[in-house]
Amino acid sequence: MRFRNSLAIGLAVLTLGGCTSTIAGTASPVPGQGPVITKAEPCKLLSEEHANALGVTYPGAERPAKPEQKVPAVCRFSELEGVRKASSLEVALSKDLSVNEYMNGAQPGEKFGIGGFTWTRYATILGPTYCSLSTELTPDSFVEISSESPDHTEGNACDLAKAAAPAVASKLPGGEQNPQITAPPGQKPAEPGGPLVSTDPCAMLKPEQTAQLRLAPTGEPMKSTSDPNQVGCEWADTDGEKGEKALDLWFYPATAMDETPTLISQGEPQDFESGGRKWKIYTESGSKLCAAGIAITATSTVAIIAGNLDDPAKACEVIKAAVPLLNTNLPPSS
Repeated sequence: MRFRNSLAIGLAVLTLGGCTSTIAGTASPVPGQGPVITKAEPCKLLSEEHANALGVTYPGAERPAKPEQKVPAVCRFSELEGVRKASSLEVALSKDLSVNEYMNGAQPGEKFGIGGFTWTRYATILGPTYCSLSTELTPDSFVEISSESPDHTEGNACDLAKAAAPAVASKLPGGEQNPQITAPPGQKPAEPGGPLVSTDPCAMLKPEQTAQLRLAPTGEPMKSTSDPNQVGCEWADTDGEKGEKALDLWFYPATAMDETPTLISQGEPQDFESGGRKWKIYTESGSKLCAAGIAITATSTVAIIAGNLDDPAKACEVIKAAVPLLNTNLPPSS
């Protein structure tokens, strides 16, 4: 996900209305007990263990402070590669800049008591799908944690920032130690699970079935070079270099259907029901390729792709003929 420009945030903070109460059961640091910041090193406010738990890369990438522009030092922890519904995390630490100067006099908005500190949200020019939480350490230093909605909605903009706050607080004097860190839903890759983990993709079409599809009787196992969990099987076509394309079947035991590369790269989905099972077909007008997919669980998917190299109008013929045959062999959806 592309992330914000710190300078833009520092110069364009807007007033945020709404709740201004602090969550009960937590406390701010005692005044005068804040740390003496001699060098702003925001990347040290998140450990590798906590970064892994939050589903962000480690180490972070630091951007130095710009005192003349009233911008503190910032550390950016990017989202993990291949996780589409995830957000980056930024942690800022000031050495000689007050939170009021940075926020340019904006009124504080909603407050959250987390990790022994009170974190205040301020609105920014990036709108309500972006979240900035700040806590004052001393009159001249503060910490800011920022995240963004992975799906551009308002309700989850602060999820990652709030999840990271206990980890960051534990690195500050007076912060609660040994926090339990849990990443927001969708921030980390799903763990392989469901029946696809123990199922052989090459057993999903029998020789008598491949004969109906004009494919080779047995398939060749495949393994993705980019996703260690993705395995598959390819049945060669039998009409030479032209005409029908080989049929590839892929198991994604840790990927939701709407995040499956084999499917979403082929176009917009169309519902396709067969044998009481709900498939989706993916193709684009004029394309020589056609794909179809079915969800086995919420985070596991079966995808097939074939096509016709001579006639795009026939690109989905083998796919539509293969689906009823696969229904008899695939694990049930749940």
